[in-house]
Amino acid sequence: MDFTFRQLEFYIALSEELQVSKAANRCHVSQSSMTVALRNLEGALNTQLFLRQPKGIQLTLAGERFLMHARTIITNSHIALEDLYRQPETTTGKVRVGIAQTLSAYLLPEMLNDIATHFPLLEIDYFEATNDALLAALRQQHVDFCLLLTSNIQLSGDLEVETIIRSLRQLWVSPGHSLLSQPTICLKDIEKLPYLMLETDQYPTVITNIWQRNGYQPNIIFRSNSFEAIRSLVAQGLGITILSDLVYRPWSLNGQRIIRRTIEDCITYMDVGVLTIKEQQLSVPAKRLKEFLRSLVLRSERRN
Repeated sequence: MDFTFRQLEFYIALSEELQVSKAANRCHVSQSSMTVALRNLEGALNTQLFLRQPKGIQLTLAGERFLMHARTIITNSHIALEDLYRQPETTTGKVRVGIAQTLSAYLLPEMLNDIATHFPLLEIDYFEATNDALLAALRQQHVDFCLLLTSNIQLSGDLEVETIIRSLRQLWVSPGHSLLSQPTICLKDIEKLPYLMLETDQYPTVITNIWQRNGYQPNIIFRSNSFEAIRSLVAQGLGITILSDLVYRPWSLNGQRIIRRTIEDCITYMDVGVLTIKEQQLSVPAKRLKEFLRSLVLRSERRN
């Protein structure tokens, strides 16, 4: 029984997209290459992993079980490779990092242990704030650099932007939602549905502008700063939302599932990157930490 990591990555993409064409596009391969790889995977396992249907695919029970193991294998392989080249550094000094609220909630907790292990002698101060406060702190040199949502800010000439990842924004709905029976979903299909608005990091302005550019207006029934509140309400079928894959989790806190789908006429991204002042030279410790954070953000994207 031989299969490859690439086949597992294709299978994971298919399980999330539920259409071969979308999974192939996500993995940057042709649809025929994706189909052959998945067929070979089923052959290697001697098991049918999914059922082909007119509107997409559906995982079998065996496919659902194997999906859990496939994700574990891919995650552990990345951890093993990273462990080979990551040894503690002797870098000393102090670095001050500004971080957006969204990233503080979804990236920082899982990165802190890795950072402490890799830089045991480095003193690091984290400053979580709104984008405006972070930009002010950066210009006043109260922080060395900022890790934030670069797609959600107005850039000016004094800023240097390094985008690390682009996280696709998708529709979140509850299982069994009527939209899931449609082969494609567009903004006009969801305009009248109850919309749950997340109120962090200038997201309301960004997403409302996207709606309006396409000639639509969201039917907002609830606003919250809490990701978990939005997630729980979606899972209960009380509304829909559009959020990025970076903050997507398939389950709410009370154990209810959330499904995500691409909106065909609303392909937008939440960009995550590092912001510095063009004329301000980073210290060596700040440069080392910035590069390490970059690798951690990329790892987080692979897990999502």
